[in-house]
Amino acid sequence: MKLFLLLILFIIDLILGFDRSQFHEYCIIGAGPAGLQLAYFLQKVKRDYIIYEKASQAGSFFINYPRHRRLISINKRNTGEKNRKFNLRHDWNSLLSDDDHLRFTHRSKQLFPSADLMVDYLNDFYRYYNLHIQFNTTIKNLQPISEQTTTCDSKDCSFASIARFRMNDQHDNRYTCGIVIVATGLFIPNIPPVDGIDLAVGYENLSLDIEEFENKSVLILGRGNSAFEVAQHIYDATNYIHMISRSRVRNAYATHYVGDLRAINNQLLDTYQLKSLDALVETDLMEHELSRRPGDGRIQLKRKKLAMDPSIQERQETATYDLVIRCLGFKFDESIWHSDIQIEKNLGRTKKYPKIRYDYQSFNYDHLYFAGTLIHSIDFRKSSGGFIHGFRYITRALHRIFEYRYHEKKWSSIILSWFSLTNYLIKRINEADGIYQMFGQLVDVILIDRINYQCRYLEEYPVRLLPRLEEITGYKFDNLLILNMQYGMNYSGAGRDVFAFDRVSASVNTADRSNFLHPVLYYYDSPLQETDFDNVKSGFLPLISSVRIHHIIENVLTLWMQPDEHILPLRIFLENILNINLQQRTVISYARKKMLQQKLTIPVRFYAAA
Repeated sequence: MKLFLLLILFIIDLILGFDRSQFHEYCIIGAGPAGLQLAYFLQKVKRDYIIYEKASQAGSFFINYPRHRRLISINKRNTGEKNRKFNLRHDWNSLLSDDDHLRFTHRSKQLFPSADLMVDYLNDFYRYYNLHIQFNTTIKNLQPISEQTTTCDSKDCSFASIARFRMNDQHDNRYTCGIVIVATGLFIPNIPPVDGIDLAVGYENLSLDIEEFENKSVLILGRGNSAFEVAQHIYDATNYIHMISRSRVRNAYATHYVGDLRAINNQLLDTYQLKSLDALVETDLMEHELSRRPGDGRIQLKRKKLAMDPSIQERQETATYDLVIRCLGFKFDESIWHSDIQIEKNLGRTKKYPKIRYDYQSFNYDHLYFAGTLIHSIDFRKSSGGFIHGFRYITRALHRIFEYRYHEKKWSSIILSWFSLTNYLIKRINEADGIYQMFGQLVDVILIDRINYQCRYLEEYPVRLLPRLEEITGYKFDNLLILNMQYGMNYSGAGRDVFAFDRVSASVNTADRSNFLHPVLYYYDSPLQETDFDNVKSGFLPLISSVRIHHIIENVLTLWMQPDEHILPLRIFLENILNINLQQRTVISYARKKMLQQKLTIPVRFYAAA
C-alpha cells in the first residue's frame, strides 16, 4: 500500500513539475543553535532532512552579536558533581548530544566566555556529526503547495514524505518539503517609526573603538541587555550616559527571567543611584522626536508637540547629546514568505514573534513549525525558551512530537513498578536538566496504571500540551502525576525583594511556601482539559477540584536527598494517592546510593539562596 502511495506521489510530481531530487521530508531554515540541535535529533533516527543556511557557516548570528563579544550565558565548569545531567543545569551554551567532549564548558574557563568561541563551537558540532547543511542558500517564496487549513482530516497527512511546501533560493533553485521548520531567530534590527530616528546609530553598526566615545554625552534608546552592554563598554570614556525606555528596569535576579537585565551588565545602575551624572528615564519613545539643535548640531530628544500638554511645552529637559545609540532589539525576518502567504503575528509584548500553537506549529498552516528563539512567545518572560539552555530541550520535545505524528513512534518512556517510583522520582528531582532549565514549561508526566500496579514515566513534556497527551504521545491513561519545577507564587517580579529576611521556608510543614525553585507534584484522577488552564498563572498547573499537590521544600544546593525532609514526605504522598504501603518494598534509595558512591555524609541542611 505504501509503495502504491509513493508511486501515485511520483506521478503527481511529474504532472505538477516537482523535482524529487530537491525534496526532503524535513526542511530546516537556519543553521543556528536550534537548527543544528534539531538536525542532530533527526539524523540520530535517520530521517531525511536538510538545513538551508544563507551564510557560509553555522551560527552566523554570533559572528556579529553580541557586539562587544561577551556572552551572558553561564559557562559553569565546576559544580562539585559528576552527573552530566545535573551539570547541564549550569551549562547554558552546550547543545545536547551523546558526546561529552562536545560540551561547551571545555572551550573556555571564563564564566561568561567570548562569542567567538560560540561560532567555533557550533561549526565544530556541525562538522563532527556531518550534519546536512546547504550553505549560501537564501530561502524565499516559501508557500504551501496546495490550500491548507489548520486542521487535517486526510489519513495521508501523517506521512512525512508528502510534498506540502515549495520554495526557491536566490538563484531560483526550487525545493519541496514535507515539513518545514523555521529556525532563523530574530536578527532584523527593530527600528521604530520615530521622527529623526536616522540620527541614531544602530547597535548593529556600533563602533567598538572606545576612543570614539571619549568626552561624549550619550543617549541610549532601550534598556535591555544590549543597551546596558553598550553602556558598560563605553562608560570609561563618556561624560554621561542617559537611557530611556517605557518600563522600569527589570533585574534578572528578581524576575528570574534570564532575558532581563543581568548583573554582569548593570554597572550603570550604581553610577545613576550614586549621583554620578548617568540617568535612567521612563518615557514612551513614540511620543518623542530626535532633531539636531541649530548652531552646535547636538542631538536633542523632544516630546512631539501634538502629544504635549501646552503647559509643559516650555519646561522640557535641556539635555543634549553628541551621540544617540539605538538598542531596541531585533525582530523576525519575514522575507522568506511568498507574497500570498499570511502568517499571523502575536500582539503586545510578543508581537516580534510569529503566532504559533502550543505544539510549535504555525497558527495558520499545518506542518509548518518554528524552533529556537522564534517559539519564545509561549514562555516569554516566564521561562528560558528564548535561549540555548532552554530551547535545546524544547527542540528535543518538538522532535518527539514529529516522531509520533509522522512516524508512529511513541514518546520515549519507561515502565516502573509503583515500588520503584519513589526512588526514580528522587533521581529525576536531583539530576533532571530539562525540567530544571524550562521550569514551569516542561514537566515529567507519570501515567498511573492501577490494574498492574505500575506506571509509565515520560520526561520533558510541554505543559500546555497536557490536554492533548494521548494525541501527542500515543498513550492512554486515566490518572496522572506531574512533576514540575517552580518558584514561589509571588516571589518573582520587577521590584520584588528577593533578599527579604523571611524569604526562606525552613520547615517541611511550610514547604508549600518555598520561594526558591523547587519540585512540586500534582496528581489528577482524570485527564486535563484546555479549559482547566484558563486563568492559570504561567509556570503553575491547574488547581481543579480533584488535584492533590505535594511541595518538596526548597534547597540552595538543589539536592533533595534528606531522608526526613525530602524522601519520607514524598513517599507518604505517593502512598496516599496510590492507596498502597510502599515502605515494605523499597529498594536502596537513589540518595543513599549516591552518598555511598561518593563516600559522602548526609549534607548540612540548606534551604534557599542566601
